[in-house]
Amino acid sequence: MSNTPVRTTSGGPTRRRPSEFLLPDGRKVLVALPDDIEALRQRYANSHDADPPIQVEVVVHGSDEHREFLQQTRSHHETRRAQLRERHGSVVDEIDAVRTELDAVAAQLHRLEAAAAADGKLNTNFSRFGFDAKLRTYADDDEEAGSGTPAALSRASSTLGGGDSSSVGGYESMRLFRRPVVKQYFHRGLLWRSAEETKVMSFELFFDLLYVGIIAINGDHAAEEANGPGLLRFLITFTMSWKIWADVQQLVSWFETNDILQRVEILFLIACLLGQTNNSLQTFSSQHDTFTQMVGFYLTARLFMAVYCAITAYFLPMVKGMMISQIVNVLVGAALWIASTALAPSVPDEHSTTVVERATYFLRGREAETVAVDENGEIAQNGGRLALVFVALAVDLFGSSVAIGFFRYSLAHTSPFAKKIGSFFEFYPAVNIEHKVERTNAFVGLVFGYSVVGVIFQNAGSFALNSFLGKAILGLTQAFIFNWLYFEVDGDNINMHAIRRRPDWAMAWQFAHLPFVMAYVLAAAALSKLVVATDCVNAPLDALTDFYQHRSSESVSIGLRLYYCVGLGIALLGMAVIALCHEHKVPVALCRLPKWARLANRVAVCVVLCCLPAAGDRLDSLQLVGVTTGLTTWVLLLELWGMSCRSQPFFGIGAQDERCEYVAKCGRRRLEGATKDDGEIDIVELGRGEKTAVTMS
Repeated sequence: MSNTPVRTTSGGPTRRRPSEFLLPDGRKVLVALPDDIEALRQRYANSHDADPPIQVEVVVHGSDEHREFLQQTRSHHETRRAQLRERHGSVVDEIDAVRTELDAVAAQLHRLEAAAAADGKLNTNFSRFGFDAKLRTYADDDEEAGSGTPAALSRASSTLGGGDSSSVGGYESMRLFRRPVVKQYFHRGLLWRSAEETKVMSFELFFDLLYVGIIAINGDHAAEEANGPGLLRFLITFTMSWKIWADVQQLVSWFETNDILQRVEILFLIACLLGQTNNSLQTFSSQHDTFTQMVGFYLTARLFMAVYCAITAYFLPMVKGMMISQIVNVLVGAALWIASTALAPSVPDEHSTTVVERATYFLRGREAETVAVDENGEIAQNGGRLALVFVALAVDLFGSSVAIGFFRYSLAHTSPFAKKIGSFFEFYPAVNIEHKVERTNAFVGLVFGYSVVGVIFQNAGSFALNSFLGKAILGLTQAFIFNWLYFEVDGDNINMHAIRRRPDWAMAWQFAHLPFVMAYVLAAAALSKLVVATDCVNAPLDALTDFYQHRSSESVSIGLRLYYCVGLGIALLGMAVIALCHEHKVPVALCRLPKWARLANRVAVCVVLCCLPAAGDRLDSLQLVGVTTGLTTWVLLLELWGMSCRSQPFFGIGAQDERCEYVAKCGRRRLEGATKDDGEIDIVELGRGEKTAVTMS
């Protein structure tokens, strides 16, 4: 039996089954993981009193005691084998050869029967994201001679068209071009993947550096133009940038090449994204519209993705079904984007007379001048551009759901049409859950980082304790609470991650991040303007440096209030949806508040946040930031209290956490003499020479 503890499940809570082996003296050794060791020791504490008596040793997997017991057992059996070889000669060698072949065949059958899903390297994965009975993994404990590549993984890679390893004697070299290898894929209802965890590549982190600038540019510009056209421009440009980032993340998660050409491809996509960003702020401008240039760079990146999918389908024909669907999705969206560049802009310029008229022009999709002369209806409406833009964005974002729907249909039906679809998507590339979660967390971390940078300002030399500092600290607290909620409250104690739970929950988890991120960026951009606003007491303009004086304003517009409050509300609602998609662990003693009650509280706070702009100027910037910070603090406190176990005190120290304190009645000199150099008291020394009463409380 393997000496690695195996995680098992029987439809209930996940548990670990300890491995065991016998020592030469007959004692049984149980090998367990650290968090199970105490329960096993208590269970077998009185094993020697059993009838017949049992000698049991419980050790931690990988500990020195574990290694020592294994070495003793191995030495004992090697001695026995040498004695048998001296006694029986070559018969022992023949038995060893047969035993080795039987072990190799049994190991292969063991993997095919899904025992590899309990591989020790995936124990952490199951703890974080939940166990899936349909998951199969390639074991990597036997390597091909001289290649350094796991044998099972290498054979599977060769089956899918790759597997040309560039490792020689443990030395890794990078080739100019390597045939791509599928990292994980669905086949006949099972998910096959490597036992190795997918690591984040350095070029992916470099890719994120560009998004620091993209988030800052889009957010700052939206705060400068806190109106309808500015919001529309932000939604479109940010979504386009998000789509390119999501495509790169998906392809890196699907396939492994690790060659020089892959780095060049990533650099090309980064350059396209840079060109798109450089033309985003003047998009829909009435004077210098850069919409066509922005779409040109975006389509270059998208069409490059289509070419990449075509090349991958050529080298990996077994996944050509998904690659063809990706190509069709890109081409349909590209046709809509090209058509949108041929239509006139439909966003009203800033010279329109009133808000009502501008909103009317915007809804009708016309320019103010166009409406003025279009009395007879002879001039065509210009709203077609926006219509095509939103349809194209919908195709780019949700077009892949069509292929997923066909794939799921083929698994659930047995009709001839379903069989054809099943053969077309026989091998369906899957997303690596660890990589997906880590990359998404990194992107959310960038967004939270932008909000922290937004509250920074420079003092001009006066005493720094003013309303500016107060608003900055409140904004920092607010960002800290959102970070706490996302990564620790919602991200911990997950029994089944949304991606592994069900496909519909996985899609909801993925798509909920886009509105959550965009809303929070808008709120953070508005917060950067609220921090330097001078509409509250103790906020003199001369307390700021010249740069921040230009950013400051004497009043807070309704647009900024909407960006800030509604942005926070939608972000909080998005986090509630993300938390709802996960299946969290429930303690044995139950929580003080169930999950649905805590999420209902978030929705209620979201409604309050969205209604705050109605207060108008009755709330100055300091009061507004204070109210929103108080509401988010309430959400956090209720979550922490509601998640705590009923059997444990939330305030104070429980009985199991109490410390023993000793009280001694003695003279001062005796006490000083019994005090050691490290501050501890020698109770024995203290009690010598005189009558001492020692009590414990």
